[in-house]
Amino acid sequence: MQPYLAVTTEIIESLEKIMLSGLRGTHLLFSNQMIREAFKREKPVELLTDQDVAEQVQSALSELLSRENLDERQEYIERLEKNIRDVLVHLYFGFLDKYAIDDEDFPEVLH
Repeated sequence: MQPYLAVTTEIIESLEKIMLSGLRGTHLLFSNQMIREAFKREKPVELLTDQDVAEQVQSALSELLSRENLDERQEYIERLEKNIRDVLVHLYFGFLDKYAIDDEDFPEVLH
């Protein structure tokens, strides 16, 4: 049985701030270098077809959400294995695009 992750109001508000900032072109969780490296990789999300990688990404997401503040989240991401971090970068931008599409009042995505 998969463990449940308690998602608090604070986590939701924090994620919303991260997404709104990302829509303006400021990506709080990832450095510019991390983003460049992740996009040099050809389709890292395909790594998710590997059960081990998918479990590592799920674990990383749970751990990331459990961190109390942005600084701790950034430090955690910096310490991740490169493949896992690259997948997270791609997932983040996928979510960001979806977030922008759902918010019709928001201007064109700048990333």
